[in-house]
Amino acid sequence: MKKAKHRLSSFLGMPIDSATVFKPVYFLFINADGKDAGNAIFIDFNLIYKMNEEERVNFLAHEFFHNLREKYENHGFNYTCDMNYTLDMIQNEGVADMIDKAGGYEKYYSETMELPELAEIMVALYGQAPEDLGKLQNVIVKYSKDEITEKEMVDTIIELVKINGHPIGFFMANQITKAGYKNEMIETFYNPYKFYSLYNKAAKEQGGFRLSDEFMDYLKEITKGYYH
Repeated sequence: MKKAKHRLSSFLGMPIDSATVFKPVYFLFINADGKDAGNAIFIDFNLIYKMNEEERVNFLAHEFFHNLREKYENHGFNYTCDMNYTLDMIQNEGVADMIDKAGGYEKYYSETMELPELAEIMVALYGQAPEDLGKLQNVIVKYSKDEITEKEMVDTIIELVKINGHPIGFFMANQITKAGYKNEMIETFYNPYKFYSLYNKAAKEQGGFRLSDEFMDYLKEITKGYYH
């Protein structure tokens, strides 16, 4: 556990306050994954047993990142509506994946997780992330103009944002990192508007898919009362 906390501290580039209380970790026989469930983190025993030490440390550091981020994120924004929660979740999972999946989804799910079928799914979702991100912004912009109802928007978001937003978020975090803005991404790891803005900056420089000014203006408007 100490090594995982040190790994998280190293990733964030800052010391973790000794007063910070992390959730207890329980190892159970569940699905091959880890889960932050309320007051504890539950991890599949078989999964963690198969990992080498470095993989275990990175896996736990990923889960501890979510734990720590809870203390910085604005719950008033996140839990106002499903749209806000999703926009935040994409950042949350995307940045966390940089801790234990920096080598890519294919390597992680095929070698570390030993789940080649899941690797195929995750790689495919990562590949279509720019398209899904475009569709996500379009449905949110339509909602902002009252062209569709909130239910219609949420139903579309559920279809688009798979696996808790991991693929889209990881794609965005990777583009930000490749453009040389990793430090800025980590400094604002709890602020959705900063994350999407950094992605757009990176996309502009690299010639990738860019979010529209209309979407970014709307995101700025709905976050300004919660983040500064």
